[in-house]
Parts: sequence; structure tokens; C-alpha cells
Amino acid sequence: MKKLLLVPFIVLLAGCQTAYLTPEGQRLAGNAAFGCVFGQVLFDDCAAGAAVTGAATVIDQQTP
Repeated sequence: MKKLLLVPFIVLLAGCQTAYLTPEGQRLAGNAAFGCVFGQVLFDDCAAGAAVTGAATVIDQQTP
């Protein structure tokens, strides 16, 4: 049982040392997280808020 708890911790530590997201991806993830909170508070639907802010971020990044 201890080994099962140790494996995710090691993977988490290894993942923290690597940059998986580009700055655009970090912006998208941050905006989607904010949208989740916003959607949960206002509409009691996290997924809807995350989808709206995520889509808005993608559209915003495509326009010059």
C-alpha cells in the first residue's frame, strides 16, 4: 500500500521539473480554471464556465 502512495508522489515531483505548457497554454489553463470557478459560483456549472472562457481565450489568441 505504501508503494502505491509513493508512485504518484514521485511522478508529481518529476513532472514539476519539466515545462509542459507554453505561455499560451498556461494562459488557456489559467483562464479555464478561472472560468470554472466563475461558472460554479454564478451558474452552479463548472464545465460551462471553463468551456466559455477556454473558447474565448482560443479565439482571442487567433486574432492578430
